[in-house]
Amino acid sequence: MKVALINPPPASAYDEHWARFPVLGVAYLAARLRAAGHDVLLLDGKLGRLSAAEIVDRTLSYAPELVGITCMTVEFPMLATIATAIKSRSGVPVIAGGAHINAVKSLALEECESIDFGCVGEGEYLITEIAEALRTGADPGSVAGLLYRNNSGSNASHVVFSGERGYPKDYDLMPFPAWDLFDVGDQIPILTHRGCPFRCTFCGHNSGFKARFRTPHNVIEEIERDISLFKPKVIRFEDETFGLDLKRTKAIIGLIIQRGLHRSVRFSAQTRVDKIDLEFVEMLKDANFETLELGVESGNAEILKKTKKGITLDQVERAVTMAKSMGLKVWCKFILGHPGETLDTIRDTMQFISKLNPDQLSVAIMTPYPGTPIHEMARKGEGGYILKGREWKDYDKYSTGVLELESVSLGQLKLYQILCYARLYLFNSRFRDGFYLVWNHFGMATRMVAEVCLGLMRFGERLPKGEDHGGHERRADAAERHRGLQARGGATGRR
Repeated sequence: MKVALINPPPASAYDEHWARFPVLGVAYLAARLRAAGHDVLLLDGKLGRLSAAEIVDRTLSYAPELVGITCMTVEFPMLATIATAIKSRSGVPVIAGGAHINAVKSLALEECESIDFGCVGEGEYLITEIAEALRTGADPGSVAGLLYRNNSGSNASHVVFSGERGYPKDYDLMPFPAWDLFDVGDQIPILTHRGCPFRCTFCGHNSGFKARFRTPHNVIEEIERDISLFKPKVIRFEDETFGLDLKRTKAIIGLIIQRGLHRSVRFSAQTRVDKIDLEFVEMLKDANFETLELGVESGNAEILKKTKKGITLDQVERAVTMAKSMGLKVWCKFILGHPGETLDTIRDTMQFISKLNPDQLSVAIMTPYPGTPIHEMARKGEGGYILKGREWKDYDKYSTGVLELESVSLGQLKLYQILCYARLYLFNSRFRDGFYLVWNHFGMATRMVAEVCLGLMRFGERLPKGEDHGGHERRADAAERHRGLQARGGATGRR
């Protein structure tokens, strides 16, 4: 079959800033489809700087027999726009996947009638199976992990879930991502395992709680292929925790050094502060790793406990000190707006950031993504949360925001978001770094200031009870259908 795969355009100026690198999801889908004998058109609205209209036109010119669109929560309105435009001009089936579909499941199809199928769980084998089912006229219900519309009898147009899908037994058999379909640029991502066993309250665990690993030699084969064919300057390990199995991770790094791959490319990775030892950091340096990313989340010990991340501030300081001692650049990531957060705990985070003095900093605003414990707390008004009446397009952790606390307004969260950066550079006399940060992101910086003012003005606007988190009033019949799917297992797939 001819299959078009779409990564939507940036949803905002903030999204555009982070949309400079290729994404793994659709690259894996494309590779698996081609391995199964299908022809693939890949349209990356971010790397290709394509508008929604351009994507629709190119898709229809290709005349596909199946269209797949991926999205995060903030991108769902863009997905819906593209799917609706394609449907209005063609009868081609549309399947939606990605983190948002995994989390909200049947609600996505209820909110966008142009979506024919939804993918719950991993999509590489699912999309090849639904393509084969469409080609042969087989029942879509035979494809595990599929949401689809029942267009017959009394259940006409109701959304049905075919049942939870298991994970592949051997990830070494998965074709390497199809980077030849992208304009990949200087940086290529790689994933050595899927799944995360930890229980952070702000995470939806889109890849599941069970860690599934590729063998070190299979990982090295992909790195060698990428260096040979695409010649990137940087390869970035996208594992949620690169050091999850530290012995295995060291084996991968050892092979990089043994085969001399570190002479051709630089590397970066992210891990947990409690999954680091001195040998690991020394090996990273020897293997030409330039940046180590660490999720810290808060600089207040009690708030950090409430995140259920399972780390301590002492472990954070130890990890940062160790990485710096080896000459690695450290990128620390924080979130403002945890359950029970106050202005005092936020100030603790500001001071801790300045004390750590990371080379790079990310400070996000807590966003109640569907599928996360925070989402449920916000929905119930627990943890001091006030959920604001916004659309999915506002579920942006660096931008608009949909959540505030009884003691801290959204405007105040955004103000302190800016102050975290300002204090880092001023306190540590890094005036040049601060100047270049603002200069290189001037549009984002001015917009952040404007949103601070707007957020302070709107303090207290609250989402009425019973209104959907995407800003839509749920119809009683839609709610009943959703509950029915949950009872039959439709809401049990992993995000």
